Amino acid sequence: MTAPSIDREHALAFRQRATHLDKRLPLERLTEAAFAGLQDSSPRSAVLALHARVENVPSSAWKDPRFVQVWGPRGAVYVVPKDEVAIFTIGFLPRDPVLRAKIDTAVDKAKKSFRLRKDGSTQEYFHGLREASASGTIRIEWDGSRSRWWTVDPSTIDPEAARLELTRRFLRSVGPASPEEYAWWSGNTLLDAQQTFQFLENELAEVILEGRRSWILRRDLRALKDAVPTDTVRLLPPGDPHLATQDRKMLLPIKRYRNELWPKSVWPGALLVNGEIVGTWRRQVGRVVLHAWQKPSAKIKVRVEEEVMSMPIVSKNKEVLWDT
Repeated sequence: MTAPSIDREHALAFRQRATHLDKRLPLERLTEAAFAGLQDSSPRSAVLALHARVENVPSSAWKDPRFVQVWGPRGAVYVVPKDEVAIFTIGFLPRDPVLRAKIDTAVDKAKKSFRLRKDGSTQEYFHGLREASASGTIRIEWDGSRSRWWTVDPSTIDPEAARLELTRRFLRSVGPASPEEYAWWSGNTLLDAQQTFQFLENELAEVILEGRRSWILRRDLRALKDAVPTDTVRLLPPGDPHLATQDRKMLLPIKRYRNELWPKSVWPGALLVNGEIVGTWRRQVGRVVLHAWQKPSAKIKVRVEEEVMSMPIVSKNKEVLWDT
């Protein structure tokens, strides 16, 4: 059977609908917006990512008891559903015994370090602590300026089950994708990613995305083929799930725009209008500066400014500045 060809427009539209960027969820379904984890870069990216997907999100959403913080892909702090934390920790556990041994060593060091404090936690970082999060025994709390870490009992989840479920969520969030892209996203080796895709073989459908072999969950193939661009305006924070892909060229075909969205210094956020990234934005307290790559229409400017004013930002005043 010949793999179907999927163009960029359908792939991006599928991702945006799958990650709830097409229509905001009600607040009681808050954790559904974090099904693939939310990177919590400064200042409180996870809260702004939730706001892009959920109605009436408060600025304190990252502290909601339904969430916990862990170290996730590429060593970043992530906000994940508390009931699913094993997927976002043990799911990253490498199969390589040498790499596993390094994680076990780091966990042992963490336990010894944490016992030195009465509350069982520490603020003293040491090499390997982030990697130890894959053991499922490390929890963190990052308030935007300081971090605290402590140990918990390990989950009883089967590591293989956690790996497979994590990969399913990756494919739902930024699929269609390849094992190479999953290796980048997860921070694991390419061999590990290839093995995971092989174990999921019966659940996957191969497609040709922009001339490249890629895979999607078989159950999502119809939704992928039927996806159409969303009629929405969103301000995506740095590290947003929609931006968490190695294939940045598909998100932004123009190199100059890619360099602006992912500079070598501090990353800005992305201005998403009707399915396309059309500019960047940065914030300093309540002031949001928008840089549009083309002059927006009056209607779009109004929608963008309404979006800024509704953002869960702790500030007495909000101000919108345009740099076009």
